[in-house]
Amino acid sequence: MALPVSDSVNPWPPKNVANLLPSMQRWGAWWSNDLSMLQAAYGGGKLNDGLGFFASDQGGVKVHSLGPIRWFIGTPSTAGQPNTKLPVPIAANICQASSDLLFSDPITAAVSDTTTQERLEELLDDAFHTRMAEAAEMGAALGGSYLRVTWDDTVNPDGPFTTVKDADEAIPEFKFGKLTAVTFWAVVARNGKRVYRHLERHELGPLGVGVILHGLYEGDEGTLGSRISLTARPETKPLAIHEDLDLEGTIDTRSPGLAVQYIPNQIPNRMWRHDPLGKNLGRSDLDGVEHLMDQLSETMSDWMRARRAARARVLYSKELAKNMGPGQAAVLNVDQETYVETGMSGSSGEKPMSMADRVQVLQPDFDPAGYKATADELIEQILQMAGYSQSTFGADDAEGGDRTATEIEARERRSLMTRARKIRNWQPALLEHITKLLEVDRVFFGRPNVVTDLTVEFSDGVQESQLRLAQTVQALYASESASVEERVAMLHPDWDEKQISDEVERIREEFGHTAADPQMSPYEEPDGDEQPGQQQH
Repeated sequence: MALPVSDSVNPWPPKNVANLLPSMQRWGAWWSNDLSMLQAAYGGGKLNDGLGFFASDQGGVKVHSLGPIRWFIGTPSTAGQPNTKLPVPIAANICQASSDLLFSDPITAAVSDTTTQERLEELLDDAFHTRMAEAAEMGAALGGSYLRVTWDDTVNPDGPFTTVKDADEAIPEFKFGKLTAVTFWAVVARNGKRVYRHLERHELGPLGVGVILHGLYEGDEGTLGSRISLTARPETKPLAIHEDLDLEGTIDTRSPGLAVQYIPNQIPNRMWRHDPLGKNLGRSDLDGVEHLMDQLSETMSDWMRARRAARARVLYSKELAKNMGPGQAAVLNVDQETYVETGMSGSSGEKPMSMADRVQVLQPDFDPAGYKATADELIEQILQMAGYSQSTFGADDAEGGDRTATEIEARERRSLMTRARKIRNWQPALLEHITKLLEVDRVFFGRPNVVTDLTVEFSDGVQESQLRLAQTVQALYASESASVEERVAMLHPDWDEKQISDEVERIREEFGHTAADPQMSPYEEPDGDEQPGQQQH
């Protein structure tokens, strides 16, 4: 389907997407850890707490208009009272950890053509890997994200680049689980009740070539409205010059495949498996742990409330206060260190009050152990259901010591399993995305790219420390059980064959190791690792 001409009746966004957006709104609110966003997502706010029954008495109700309140974070707070609810940033920690597990180290992309490989290394720069980390964190929160091949001479005249689109501002279309088209929307301006939306649609032409269509619509908060010229707003005016298919705002990518790829965070989607659209979308890391995060927020809020209630308070007799004069009240000098006992009593016939009676310190008991134990148990359950090991979040850091990769892998097993699962979703999408990036670079920037055997690899999830690797290499050298090439490759797992070969040559030159003479028999061949002066046995 092409972009709609106008739609002033049906609600926007369309119903098939609108059914899914509330869940994304809640996940996004937990991800942001913003109390106002959380209360907006869960129906919270402020209620009047007057004593009267009628509105004129400033009375208020304490029930949610949509039914009983089930969420602590969404319980309305009383007007005039500070909002002491304390959201805990565990959702943000989970989403960031997901991104770090995937893209803390850059991916490795390779093709056999030398010229294309050099160009590929230019395109996949630090900015590209930053976008990957951004998409991974966003996908962990919202269930998925979109990578878009973008080119704009005013931004980057040297070639195309990657941008990321949010899952909650997209209307995707799937066929057998494969993305066939998607429409992104964004509000570009508001003028009173008028709302201007920019729609960007990616679809395939008759021959499987990617096509991009842009449209501008004038409507209101609830409807898309009528389509108007892109030149009507300065935000979309530059797009009007594209008329590849004799339509304003249309771009022919002149290369196979969509210019956008969808990466599901995890599949299957437990909550939307019967929804025609939702079953094709990824599952958020926060799906199913919202109640636990709500309970954690309540536990931490109660903990802080108990701490505030346990503050020490000093009660003193009014006789210790200095009268500042008529209408000026009385003031106690809290810095005064010496007082004179007067022997005065509060009323005649009573025993004179001692200084200890006039100053009393109230210190309520406060035991945080129970709160901490509850919070720790909730955190453990949240991380386990989200698919992560506690050690990923520093739970075992107190033990200290340098661990081997095997020990780390054992502790991080749950997180590494989740990482491997996500890599299986990312790898095919990255192959499509990088292929399209090279094709657009070839078509619009004249680069002689040849893409026939592209491969994409992620780094190992757990790597040995340099010190332990050096110790392992030293042990292999002492036992004469590995060649120079093998030891260099072990110490530098990210090097290619040429880098390893060059390093081996430098080692031989620096330490006087000689290569074997091809005319010598195997029995006369010197050991390449033998130190000068060392005899053969």
